[in-house]
Amino acid sequence: MTVAQLEAPPESAVANGEFNYGRFSAPIPRVNMLDVARPYHYAVPEAFKAFRLKEWQAFQFGNERWFFFTALYSSKPVNLAIFVAYDREAKKQYGFRKGFIGRPYRFSESLADSRIAYRRRNRHFMIECRSEEGRIELDVEDRQRKAGRSISGHFSFAMGQQSAAPISVCLPLGLNRAMYSTKVLMPMEGSFRCGGEEHRFEAPTAMGVLDDHKGYYPYNLRYDWVSGFGVDSKGRRVGFNLTDNQVKDQARYNENCLWINNRIYSLPPVKVTRPEGYRGPWVIQDTEGLVDLVFEPEAMNDIRYNLVVTACDYHGPFGSFRGVIRNGTGEKIDASTLFGAGEEKFLRA
Repeated sequence: MTVAQLEAPPESAVANGEFNYGRFSAPIPRVNMLDVARPYHYAVPEAFKAFRLKEWQAFQFGNERWFFFTALYSSKPVNLAIFVAYDREAKKQYGFRKGFIGRPYRFSESLADSRIAYRRRNRHFMIECRSEEGRIELDVEDRQRKAGRSISGHFSFAMGQQSAAPISVCLPLGLNRAMYSTKVLMPMEGSFRCGGEEHRFEAPTAMGVLDDHKGYYPYNLRYDWVSGFGVDSKGRRVGFNLTDNQVKDQARYNENCLWINNRIYSLPPVKVTRPEGYRGPWVIQDTEGLVDLVFEPEAMNDIRYNLVVTACDYHGPFGSFRGVIRNGTGEKIDASTLFGAGEEKFLRA
């Protein structure tokens, strides 16, 4: 494995009706997914393309005690707002998971200067990218009647070149369909209040991973995903992203990577097996001997619904890792200091 050889991004994800497939070293400036021609076997109106396009912005972040998992997700007709804070010491979760049917979030074509928000009477959750400042800001407030369950927080992620190395991809899903994603491990600072206590977060122990995502996924969507981060024995910021999804030719087109501080390394395709089911250990391995991990679920997070035309069977536990990942020099990165999340997902939508 070598330092990732990523191309400079094209100006747009779609040019002349066709996707620009590849793996890029910076976010694609314009992710114009609706400009694609004939994403199915025939021409369809833009409204249909918009309905079929799944979009989300998600983060996982934290430090040695706290792990946060957040997402604003539109799968049409179902939308989700998720903000979960997991106290690893107390083994307790705070926050909310809310689904609703109706108008989807307004996701921008560009990550730069994008702003997405979920608002209800007692709840506010907002993600804002401030590209000129090289930062992403995340704000949350959830006021609850039950004592000790209200939460609030502000978190700031640094995504400048000195701090972070993004990977942006446009990967084929068959026909003229594709998925886009930008992922990046970033140092983080901020504060979080719950149970009457305020918790502060500062680098180097605090960090997080962004996933800015859009895709023309099949009606029956399936994927396996694991991601983790932490500080290794040398004091470095380390994280990884590993996905086995419905992308074609994953040996050439994948989003698998390892981050060490502000460097990024390519990883090969992987497979996830669960000999004891999703509640037991997950085994994540490749065929080149670079990835040899076991994910140990600790806090279960399941979402299930069946609304006839749309259904979901989702398992997204938080947990720890053991095993190793090799970096570009052959060095073994011990995964035992990392914490993260996994997903086994089926979605019919």
